[in-house]
Amino acid sequence: MATAKSTPTDINEIQRRMAQIRRELHEDVRGAVQGAQELTDWRSQVRKHPWLALGTAAVLGYLIVPKRHASPTIVALTPPQPTPPPMIEPAPRKKRWGLIGSAVGLIAPIAVRAAQNYAIQYLEQWIAAQPSGGGAGLLGAGLFPGAPTAGQSHAPGSPPGPSPGFGPRPTPPPGSAGRPRDPW
Repeated sequence: MATAKSTPTDINEIQRRMAQIRRELHEDVRGAVQGAQELTDWRSQVRKHPWLALGTAAVLGYLIVPKRHASPTIVALTPPQPTPPPMIEPAPRKKRWGLIGSAVGLIAPIAVRAAQNYAIQYLEQWIAAQPSGGGAGLLGAGLFPGAPTAGQSHAPGSPPGPSPGFGPRPTPPPGSAGRPRDPW
């Protein structure tokens, strides 16, 4: 039997070739792992194929949302019954305004509240600017119709004299015994 003797250069060549194969195998495995990770990462798929991802999401949304079922048609096998009197139909559903109606619905209460706050501040400033004098500022401005205005001692069409509830409080007559009367 004849055996071929291996020379040291052949052994070195085989070892070099085996090291190269191991390195290529390691790089191939690393590339396969990265490819598998990219395939399972949905974010990278959306980045690579945005239109396909959008279409897929739309189809899935369409399939997930339940469909409206029409009432089934029933075939009557019995003779027709007399028709009952017509029932009152419910009022038709109001049309929705969509996005604009939603925006108005959100903004309207805020605007009403702002208008109320503005009116309250205006009235408070106006009342503070009025001269104090037993409420003559409010009465003279006509806020209470039929009440005496500034300079009047009675309402028009009423007998002269003090009006009950308006003006300064009456003082008890001098020398009256007991506790003072409360006119209110």
